[in-house]
Amino acid sequence: MKHLHFKTFCVILIMLSILSQLGVAQNVVSYAYDNAGNRISRKVVVYNTNLTHAKKTVDPPPVEEQLGERTIKVFPNPTKGALAVDISGGSDKDQLRIILYNADGKQLLNKQVQQGTTPVNMTAYPAAYYILRVQAGEKVTEFKIIKQ
Repeated sequence: MKHLHFKTFCVILIMLSILSQLGVAQNVVSYAYDNAGNRISRKVVVYNTNLTHAKKTVDPPPVEEQLGERTIKVFPNPTKGALAVDISGGSDKDQLRIILYNADGKQLLNKQVQQGTTPVNMTAYPAAYYILRVQAGEKVTEFKIIKQ
């Protein structure tokens, strides 16, 4: 009789072990970097136990604005420190400038840039709201940046 209870106990233990394994999903984090080595996006790839794979993007898509003939993209927003500003299109004769302000209006960064992706390092700044101004000649657009 004791032998029968031990076998039943072992079978139940094995079944519980198998059932607990079915509920565990394995996650892999994938990162993308710009040319300067700054992380600009993060994606979590979730693997289900039924062998179907699904991709889930954690970061929101880039914020995109038109500035005349130019397209300005800012990502990731919110950010933990590394921000990228991508400027494309338009005339090469316009001077491009990015200016970063804190919530009090204090200027933290004023930088002349070229077309393409420009990294903005915000790791030294505290978690708060910021204003990123992009100027192309006389045209100006602003982005609200959230630093986490």
